[in-house]
Amino acid sequence: MVGVEKDEHIIRCLWDNIGEVPKEPMVQYILERMKKYQDRTAFVDGITGEKLKYSEVLSSVYGLSYGWQEAGLEAGHVVCVVSPNTIHIPEVFLAVTASSAVVTLANPLYTPGELRRLLTHSQSKWIVVHPLILSTVQEAVKDIDHIKGIFILGNEAQDTVQPISSLWKKAPDNWECHGVCGDKVVHLPYSSGTTGLPKGVEITSRNWLTVLSTISRREYMNISDEEVILGLLPFFHVFGASMVLATLVHGITMVVLPRFIPDIFLNTVQNYKVTYVPLVPPLATFLAKQDIVLQYDLTSVKSIICGAAALSSNVEKIINHRILGLLKPLDVPQHVVMLVCPELIDFLPASVTTLKLPGVRLRQGYGLTETTLAAFSCERNEPGAVGKIVAHCEAKGYLNNEEETKNIICDGWLHTGDVGYYTEDRITYIVDRIKELIKYKGFQVAPAELEALLMTNEDIFDAGVVGVPDEEAGELPKAYISLKAGKTVVPEDIINWVHDMVAPHKRLRGGLEVIDVIPRSPAGKILRKQLKKKINS
Repeated sequence: MVGVEKDEHIIRCLWDNIGEVPKEPMVQYILERMKKYQDRTAFVDGITGEKLKYSEVLSSVYGLSYGWQEAGLEAGHVVCVVSPNTIHIPEVFLAVTASSAVVTLANPLYTPGELRRLLTHSQSKWIVVHPLILSTVQEAVKDIDHIKGIFILGNEAQDTVQPISSLWKKAPDNWECHGVCGDKVVHLPYSSGTTGLPKGVEITSRNWLTVLSTISRREYMNISDEEVILGLLPFFHVFGASMVLATLVHGITMVVLPRFIPDIFLNTVQNYKVTYVPLVPPLATFLAKQDIVLQYDLTSVKSIICGAAALSSNVEKIINHRILGLLKPLDVPQHVVMLVCPELIDFLPASVTTLKLPGVRLRQGYGLTETTLAAFSCERNEPGAVGKIVAHCEAKGYLNNEEETKNIICDGWLHTGDVGYYTEDRITYIVDRIKELIKYKGFQVAPAELEALLMTNEDIFDAGVVGVPDEEAGELPKAYISLKAGKTVVPEDIINWVHDMVAPHKRLRGGLEVIDVIPRSPAGKILRKQLKKKINS
């Protein structure tokens, strides 16, 4: 903000009856609430149909936490989980935090080099890995000497690596797991931050409790214990993790999918009668524009919440129109029918006098890994808006990166680098961002990371990476390179070379172009605006 800060410029939460943030350890808060739902199904594998009751999850958490501590897990140790979504990740997450240790989850598509950096930076002592990714982990840890143990998710050993279930040990009756509370770190997700390489965001017990104690409110995500929620968003992303923890706190059933496959996604929603669907914009665009959607019965869906990147108001309206169009008429007098989206009245034929009460809400939220979850949330459908400020927003900062923490947190405020505005009734809209991150399907891609990789190529003299706008993905990473004297390259060869070195969301799907000089400022910073002008021209 330029000039003198005035109190009237500060947006504050206007909710009624905002309670105090719970004081107990985050894991105790969750486990105590899980005990109320022992006979309910907590998680369902959407592919195999395997189910876990709340009582089974609780038993795994207590036995795993006790046995793991007996095996050497200590308070403050970092445990890295490397896996696509499975129904067994939540029990590992809770067992780690119940041991006063810290959990970090890595993208399962990381290359060995990318994973090695995360393990080294986080100083992870233990690794829990999905069987399909074991070889990647084994390659990543070759030069790391601080790993105390590696375990396979599940019940079977592989290549001499023991399963995580081998740690389970029945705890004595008088044994209790405590966890940490207040400003002690419990969770270490990695975010690209504003610039540069991924950063470990230190999320505390209090951070999570501020979210979990308010997430069910109608002003926030309006979640109830009657929901069947879709667990498609990756658990290593803070959005996906929040949906898992909210599930546990409120006795919800979550149907878990490891990745997005169109027909499986739609079948799962239809067959399991999913009511609550957290999405990122590319998945919302799929719902809006792909004809295959019309072949499935999605009328069980009551709420769609979209985050991680901006969703256009046009896509929101199309989805609402589509879902309403899929609903069958019901004999309800029109004067008692309330439409969640009043603007959709224009789509209805004049002859319609009765219709099914849809109750479908498609809303956006806005947040960062650094804010744990949404700092703004829509209470009702406001196409294009991210809603109003929520209660208890604060962040801890970056692990082992004091300089970047100071850059983003200054004078008590978190400087996100995003540009927006708010209306008289304090509904906020995000219209652009200052920071240089590329958003590909909700994933953050740091240009500096790809530039550093390109600079290792012996033919390349300099490199700059920017995002190319794309309707489906949001942005596609595109590289501009200048070559060493006398060198020539085939752009496709460089693209393929990068393809094999990075996770899928970081690939140069926007292409690669050879230019004479990468534009830089006198201080040496890449002038990305000039590179983007090349795209626009």
